[in-house]
Amino acid sequence: MRLYRSVGIGPLVRNLSLFFVAIAFLFFAVIGGQFPSPEEPYVSALSSQFYYDKGKTVAGDIAARVGSQTLKNILKMEMPVLSIADSTVQVKPVSGFNLIKNGLNLLVGIKLEDPLTYLKAEIPMMAVMPITPATADSFDESSLDEISEPPGTTTPTTPPAEVTNKIISKEPLIALYNTHSSETYELTDGVTHQKGKAGGVAIVTQEIQKFIEKNYQIPVLFSPAIHDVAFNSSYVESHKTAVALVKDNPSLKMILDVHRDGAMSREQSLVEINGEQVAKVLIVVGTDARAEHPKWRENLDFAKKLAAKLDAMYPGLSRGISIKQGRYNQELSTGALLVEVGSDKNTTAEAVAAGKLFAAVVVALLNDMQAAAAANP
Repeated sequence: MRLYRSVGIGPLVRNLSLFFVAIAFLFFAVIGGQFPSPEEPYVSALSSQFYYDKGKTVAGDIAARVGSQTLKNILKMEMPVLSIADSTVQVKPVSGFNLIKNGLNLLVGIKLEDPLTYLKAEIPMMAVMPITPATADSFDESSLDEISEPPGTTTPTTPPAEVTNKIISKEPLIALYNTHSSETYELTDGVTHQKGKAGGVAIVTQEIQKFIEKNYQIPVLFSPAIHDVAFNSSYVESHKTAVALVKDNPSLKMILDVHRDGAMSREQSLVEINGEQVAKVLIVVGTDARAEHPKWRENLDFAKKLAAKLDAMYPGLSRGISIKQGRYNQELSTGALLVEVGSDKNTTAEAVAAGKLFAAVVVALLNDMQAAAAANP
């Protein structure tokens, strides 16, 4: 018969508590979507099946990181009765150093013997895709966008001024596409992404195209390409589309990448205009912080003109301008911008209504640009 030394209840409770706190930490991290992967970039609607599947993933991840035998030894060291059923395994005490090493690996993925994991812990994207010149511009924040240029306080025009189009063109002047094609509106579709296919944001973009062509007879291009089948390379894919649009259509004055925002409440996403509830619109401008983009301030000037026109025509529609570190394909043209129509807390109908107002503003700005060019040949 084996003899076991008696142990105080204090260390047992402490060590087991730390162990199960680590398990709980990983569980809630999964719920918060802290484990991105190229294959599953979206968090599914929470359900019992979701928790079951993710629970299995967490258990497997823990075993893979620290080793199932290590976990068994920790439990058997503190609960010797577990060793009775396994007489073939000699339980070796786990040293303090190994506990610290395994704890770091378990909680944050750091392996003391592998310095690269230090960087991956601080730069999570390194864990899901390699950092190369081609992908350096593909990183996209999912948190609430910080407003760099707040909207103006223009007094509303009652009724709004009618847009008179004086532009006659057989060549396309505006191009539209969606880097995050799968983005959609949760209140309509029940999910935030239509994985692998076009979501509500593509519907909004097509409505902008139709509205401009029908009401103002200005040719507008829309690319239906799906760019985010692999979410982390979506900007790499949309860059190909944007390059082709610019190369094949030298007549373009505006190239707009249409998105919808996330991380917003419904109240932050809505405004009433002309008695109708519509989604708010944010303009995003990229900089040269991550890659070469010498004319980004010209994009910013263009964004300021568009934002001012939004404020003048439909006060409250604009959320302002957000200046961010990525380029977002805007290095291809000084008329290129990223536009976020609403958030995932809007309905598709609210976003479409905002898109039509935005379309009228775009046409008004195009006319201003043509008049300015004619006055200063």
